[in-house]
Amino acid sequence: MNYKERLAFYLGTDKDKPHVDMNTSSIRDLTENVNTHDKVYDVPLKNLLRKTKNTEKKFSFSRGDVITQDQQNNWTLSKNRCEGNTSAVLLRSFNMDRHWRNYYNKPKDMSFDKKKSVVFWRGVSTGSSKHFSAKRWNPRPANRFTVVEKWFHKTPDIDIGFSFIHRDWLKPKYQDYVKGECNIEEFLRYKYILSIEGNDKDSGLSWKLNSNSLVLMPMPRVTSWLMETTLVPNKHYILLKDDFSDLHQKLQWCNNNPDQCIKIIKNANNFMKQFSNNFNEEKLEKAVLNKYFELKSKFE
Repeated sequence: MNYKERLAFYLGTDKDKPHVDMNTSSIRDLTENVNTHDKVYDVPLKNLLRKTKNTEKKFSFSRGDVITQDQQNNWTLSKNRCEGNTSAVLLRSFNMDRHWRNYYNKPKDMSFDKKKSVVFWRGVSTGSSKHFSAKRWNPRPANRFTVVEKWFHKTPDIDIGFSFIHRDWLKPKYQDYVKGECNIEEFLRYKYILSIEGNDKDSGLSWKLNSNSLVLMPMPRVTSWLMETTLVPNKHYILLKDDFSDLHQKLQWCNNNPDQCIKIIKNANNFMKQFSNNFNEEKLEKAVLNKYFELKSKFE
């Protein structure tokens, strides 16, 4: 996408419509040095408001992982949008270190042909499934619990498991699916890497698409500064069914078509190049925020 297209994407739709809650916060409501959560959301927004000289203006702000579309309206500053929401305004600064550190500091990698012909995934037990939708989590069509239940220890060329279980009430059912934590270099030993959304997006997708491994994933339902919903299936990644029932079939196709796999990896790498200039990304984010206040002022 070019600059204008990306600006429009981040601003979202419905900017011609006012919203009753569009003046809910000010810079004075943002916290600092309270806890890690505040440091990765409130502090970056404070800094961005100061850099753009918007410190006296009101805004609507969604902290943390946005799990359902009703957490946002068409004037909400946010890290991501859930499926069904095309209106929230996306910023890069929120929890940026987690989502972008390993893109801008590329881990040591190896060529595709030297990697193991195995599908690999480790991740935390975030997100939701049909088993616990009643506990305020809406079940995701494609989720981490489905994939481990279906493929854990089923075949040696699919190596998947939870890093750890972070909700105690999930441990009785899912503790046996834990394989432990691993670093990115371990991921990059494998030709095929799964991407599975958690509470919202897959926080590692940026470095995965920027690697020499092939990403396999269901269609993204959540989009962020990475613009996940603009990724083209089977051009930038191998598309999987939401229930992961075709995972082994797609693995066999990959093993039989290494040249096509390398082509898809190159397409993914090229997609990621649009984010490579950090100065330009900072400039674009400032433009998003300035345009947000410019458009919102029409309704004040």
